[in-house]
Amino acid sequence: MNEQKSAMIVEIRGAYAAALRDDGVFVRVHNAGYDIGQTIMLDVFVEEESISPTRVKRRRSRVTAFAGVVAGFLLLLLGGFKGYTTPVGVVSLDVNPSIEYSINCFDRVLDISAVNEDAEKILAGLDEDALRYRPVDEAVDATIAVLRENGYLTDETENDVVISAASYSERHTDEITQRLGQRVRQQADLTVYSIPVSENDVQSAHNLGTSAGKLQIIERLGDSWGKDETFDPGDWVARPVREIIRETKEQADANQSEKGNPKSTTAGEADVISGGAKTPQQSQQQSQQQAGTTQDQPSGGTSTEQDPAHTGEPKLGGKTP
Repeated sequence: MNEQKSAMIVEIRGAYAAALRDDGVFVRVHNAGYDIGQTIMLDVFVEEESISPTRVKRRRSRVTAFAGVVAGFLLLLLGGFKGYTTPVGVVSLDVNPSIEYSINCFDRVLDISAVNEDAEKILAGLDEDALRYRPVDEAVDATIAVLRENGYLTDETENDVVISAASYSERHTDEITQRLGQRVRQQADLTVYSIPVSENDVQSAHNLGTSAGKLQIIERLGDSWGKDETFDPGDWVARPVREIIRETKEQADANQSEKGNPKSTTAGEADVISGGAKTPQQSQQQSQQQAGTTQDQPSGGTSTEQDPAHTGEPKLGGKTP
């Protein structure tokens, strides 16, 4: 005869899905348009037979013999499911709304939270249930779409976006940061700053009421701030990312002008910013080109160097020593 048991969809791969039954058994089922986390009912065939007393004793001994094995196997399965729902990292997206995504070891979204008041409106436009257990890449895409709908990314220039990630290992952190940065850069009107951070960075940012990515660019502004002026990071927490980036560029240009070496300001894509470094990275080729330009400059002329806030073509991966 057939019985029905409930099961939760925990993974989807093409035409098939993995489901965890309420009796702790993982099964593969055909994907009928399921979503991660959806509960379904499965038919389970149970054989009916007449069993003699002798067979009952024999079966009972088999059950006793395999009881430990079955229990261990169930613990392994349930432990795997617990691991699937355990957060191991945080991804943040900042424009002015600051949004964080808690992710598991498979980069699936477990929770989405608003870091500031502006983000509450963005979360209201997201279907959090539909995004839960989906890849964080898809959640970031959906968030950017809602940001556009709410008028946060409408300018032809200065559409600055900061993405940061912290995970269980430095390698995994760099991989997520690089992948998400490349994905968002496919939208040509966005200038993306992708920043690998640490758990300590995340905690420090939360203490100020912001995200780790936004705190990183605020700290870079502080590094370019005039020595005679007091800089308080808390004064910039509520400012949009574009204002922080613009002020950083202006401070850097002013500092160079005081040294008699004005810098040109260029737009374009931002580099990966190392969590430990305070200025965007430059590629070796860019550095050689700049050196060559300075050498070829006629006597009495003004050399042109790369702007520290927007450094042209992105250099992905690796950290600044």
